Amino acid sequence: MGYYIRKIKNKKSLPHWKLQFVSCKKVDQKPTSKAKNPTTTWDISKDRWKTLGFHKLMTLDEAKERARQLNLQLEMKRQEAFLLKTKIKNEEIRIKHSSVLPEEFVLEFERRFVIPRSHSDETNYKRRKKQRYTHWKAAQKLIVFIGKDPLHWFYHTKDFYDFFFQKKYSIGYSRSILKMANLWGYFISRKIDTPFLEIPSPYGYERKRIIEASYEKKSNRSFPSKPVTPEQLIKIKNQINQLNFNWLYLSVWLGLRPQEIDNLKNSELWRTEKLPTGREVLWVYQTKIIALPPEERWKPIPLLFDEQSFILQIINGGKFKRPLVKTVNKYLGKGHNLYGGRKGFVDLMLSKNQSLNNISIWMGHSTLNRTWRSYKNKQLYHI
Repeated sequence: MGYYIRKIKNKKSLPHWKLQFVSCKKVDQKPTSKAKNPTTTWDISKDRWKTLGFHKLMTLDEAKERARQLNLQLEMKRQEAFLLKTKIKNEEIRIKHSSVLPEEFVLEFERRFVIPRSHSDETNYKRRKKQRYTHWKAAQKLIVFIGKDPLHWFYHTKDFYDFFFQKKYSIGYSRSILKMANLWGYFISRKIDTPFLEIPSPYGYERKRIIEASYEKKSNRSFPSKPVTPEQLIKIKNQINQLNFNWLYLSVWLGLRPQEIDNLKNSELWRTEKLPTGREVLWVYQTKIIALPPEERWKPIPLLFDEQSFILQIINGGKFKRPLVKTVNKYLGKGHNLYGGRKGFVDLMLSKNQSLNNISIWMGHSTLNRTWRSYKNKQLYHI
């Protein structure tokens, strides 16, 4: 949403462009529009050009630069309005829920249990902080919904499960929220010196009904990526950017995590080994694994097939670049993301007569169950 400069071809008089405004607001849309994400565009009258900083002697590039400045100002105003609205909303929630969530205790709890300890990896720290705050906000809604002292929570266990059922949360998300709520219950009970019994994770019938309710929720749900196969890559080879294609090719034939593929541009995070048979093995350092000593974080991936013969050439030349998720969706279809190659790696290797034990090692999994449970397509068999 903002100002846009449109070039006018074959116009003799100045200017050779016109000023337009593009809006995505519903109030500006035509009542007859049936578009899913409609936009409305209209021309800005020349009478308003002077107040906006435009004049007819401007070149096309100068007009575009001025439009960019105006759009930045609009974006800043939108952000300020959003922050103000969020601040007012949070203050209303704080006042409303102060009896259940006393502010002075909430601040101490967040400092002790929500804010993660600083980490050298700034990106990972921000991700963990955002994730914990998301779980804590959802836990606050749960605590307000229950509306009882933590001393009595255990007698109302089913109310907790009903909350997850009504919200149609996934079982994993429900457990994360429950863990944060139990932390709060323990924290506040210790403050007032009362006993506290944790709410157990849903199991049996309760677990089943929560899972079924989450499957009924269609909006804003995230699903595991659909697998990407070599056949799909061949079809899009001449359509997609070559660097993006090479990135996907590495994903499909090596089964690496997205970050591990990006790390291949760092020569310290991978190495090769040549076996007496002449086979080459690619060793990749797993930056995600932090529970093991550094020397045990390396995983081997033998290059056994003709399709893998020029993989080292791609890596050595750095001729690959991570595509955007929307780019992957555009060429491979909706439901695919950057884990698509890794998602299809197990079945690809099984179709090549490789054992699941070896495949699990190549993927860097600590257990065979992890490979089978999360990456094997249970509807696909290999004869």
